[in-house]
Amino acid sequence: MLRDLVNARIGLYLTVVSLVAALPTTSWGLEPEAPDHFEKKIRPALEKYCAACHDPEDPDNHIKFLQATTTAEIQHLRGIWGSTAAQLRNRTMPPPDEDQPSEKERLELAQWIDDHLRATACELGPYAGNVTTRRLNRLEYENTIRDLVGPELGYHETFPTDGGGGEGFNNNGETLFLPPMLMERYVEAAQEILDAAIVTPALREEFSGDQLIPTGEPAAGGARLLKPGHDLTAGTIIYVSGDYELTIDTRNSTKKDLRLVLKLDGLPADRFKLSSKYEEQSFSTTVRLNRGFHAFAVHNPKEQPNVELLRLKVKELGIKRPSEAQKFHDRLFQADDGKYAKDRDAATKLIHSFATKAFRRPVSDGELKPFFALYDRGVSRQDPYEECVKLALKGILVSPHFLFRIEDTPKSSELERIDEYELATRLSYFLWSSMPDERLFDLAKQGKLHQTPVLKAEVQRMLQDTKADIFFDSFTGQWLGTKEVGGSVSPINGDFRDIYSSELAADFRAEAIQLTTYIARENRSILDFLDADYSFLNDRLAKHYGLPQVKGRELRKVEVPRGQRGGLLGLGGVHMVTSYPQRSSPVLRGAWVLETLLGTPVPSPPADVPALPKKANSKDPKTFREKLEKHRDNPSCAACHDLIDPIGFGLDNYDLLGRWRDKTENGKPVDATGILPSGEKFAGPAELKKILLERKQEFARHFSRKVLGYALGRSLEDPDSCTIETLVTSLEENDYRFQTLIEEIVISTPFGYRQLATTPTHDSH
Repeated sequence: MLRDLVNARIGLYLTVVSLVAALPTTSWGLEPEAPDHFEKKIRPALEKYCAACHDPEDPDNHIKFLQATTTAEIQHLRGIWGSTAAQLRNRTMPPPDEDQPSEKERLELAQWIDDHLRATACELGPYAGNVTTRRLNRLEYENTIRDLVGPELGYHETFPTDGGGGEGFNNNGETLFLPPMLMERYVEAAQEILDAAIVTPALREEFSGDQLIPTGEPAAGGARLLKPGHDLTAGTIIYVSGDYELTIDTRNSTKKDLRLVLKLDGLPADRFKLSSKYEEQSFSTTVRLNRGFHAFAVHNPKEQPNVELLRLKVKELGIKRPSEAQKFHDRLFQADDGKYAKDRDAATKLIHSFATKAFRRPVSDGELKPFFALYDRGVSRQDPYEECVKLALKGILVSPHFLFRIEDTPKSSELERIDEYELATRLSYFLWSSMPDERLFDLAKQGKLHQTPVLKAEVQRMLQDTKADIFFDSFTGQWLGTKEVGGSVSPINGDFRDIYSSELAADFRAEAIQLTTYIARENRSILDFLDADYSFLNDRLAKHYGLPQVKGRELRKVEVPRGQRGGLLGLGGVHMVTSYPQRSSPVLRGAWVLETLLGTPVPSPPADVPALPKKANSKDPKTFREKLEKHRDNPSCAACHDLIDPIGFGLDNYDLLGRWRDKTENGKPVDATGILPSGEKFAGPAELKKILLERKQEFARHFSRKVLGYALGRSLEDPDSCTIETLVTSLEENDYRFQTLIEEIVISTPFGYRQLATTPTHDSH
């Protein structure tokens, strides 16, 4: 069965290769290539223009693409060769002070590399890659606790921040370490979660005089004599942190006014005055008690006569729990009208069911022994049934099998299909950032989930579920960088204090998320990200953008003229991310378009080049564009800025908050024209969007890479190129529909299989 599936997958990849091979190429590819075409034409041309800096024999050269002397050797350096094609096409290499290829040579070399990489992407066969055991990130932890236990206690905000890695997302297993401090937080959180979801019977405990320590003979009526300078003590176990009332009942037969001290764990907690007018008197105080054993004592000062202590009482006053705590409790204990069994058999079923869901797979009796031992420990201490169960469940919540997504280790470099439960887990954490639901568990149990029609149907169901909102939120915010808007990305220019607000920042974040949500759920083309005739606005955003009035605070789809709004380049959040806190930046905007939309890496500026000012000056006679053009006179700056700046100039009609403007900060008219190194000319964002749409294949490839990296939770490698090209081909054949991309990822080899990596791999491009 596995061999048939693999053969079918290989057949699909060969189809992709044949389709790619049929694509038109440049002049070097119009005639059948000679077997030594690379060795005779391509590599010598590259050596001529690149070997001065990238000689493969030079020990100081770290860009070793010329190490490939045959086309077969390119396969193991695909990432570097992809970067080479991009550098050639973008005219950033060779450096300006070196000999340059003609424009025809440059484009033919870049096109040959691109065509070759795409046509040979699957030559090495399907690739699944290594499986990284990964910790749940803090968002996944919060969501999993919600679906497993019930409470939402905000750990996605209070736990330490998870760093990004791989393709730029915080679900990358290579960066999700477990420092000791976080392990301590997991132990604390497990107790907090279970205290919030399990309602232990309220504590009401009373200690009569003969139960107090030290023991002694009771006086009349069961009272104990509390001698001067002595204490009488009782102890109790507090199971849930909260407010408790401590009460002491006394008898004063001395006809004198006296004082008593109430001690909590050896320290004074309150003082009471006993009136001479009354014989029996009661005194109460409220204290905050944490979980654990506590000692309560009544102390009689030395200078006083004996006092009779009748009893000491402890009463639970208030436990801070979620409003739905009883519902969570009844669901865990399978309560019927608030009633449930409280015996070992009931506990066994509960613990087994909970562990199966928490570990996201069937569990064996042997695995459960440590958790039953915890339950039995609670029973031996005569803890309430709920607390005995809670102790076992706490052990499950701090188990590596809950905190980590653990899969079987691949046995060889051959493809191995992951099991049904592992597939259910990969799918649910991809689209929901949480554990599988009952339907996914049922399909896994039936052995049906791996079937392609079933998987595609589940993708449709899951995308429409509200739990998928977290995918749209998490992916969008990290892909675009807009999750930082309102936080580390905020204006500090006083000119904006009457315009910018935390509410506007929240709208900016939501606007980007809503665009992704709509494109995905309505199965629209991903090219809508580049240009669309609609935006998602509310009254505040419409007013901010100077658009016709929209009523209400809820974002809704609004038709807008193409050009100023529509797509990612019309989002205020994007323009905040690509600006400095005090001014907009053509450089940041151009670099953002290249890196975020087209996947073109932009190098850091040379260390010896002075930085441009980060603050606008309305009195400066020169526009920022004019300063940048002067900046590009420096040859070491020109190579990159000739590529970056024109794109940024095309977006210069937007200020740092995304509002449309016709004049720059110093009052001069905005010049939003640009000429790309390819010679393409445009004026303003509308024409820039048209140029980006002409590069839709680059966008589709980079977007596919991003979504695939998010889905797999690992860095992509050179052998993943086959999957990426398969995804791009599927998009091209299906009008670039977003759901096509997600479905193809879910049925792809790296999503459904695993294998041991046998050779070092490089980041794919």
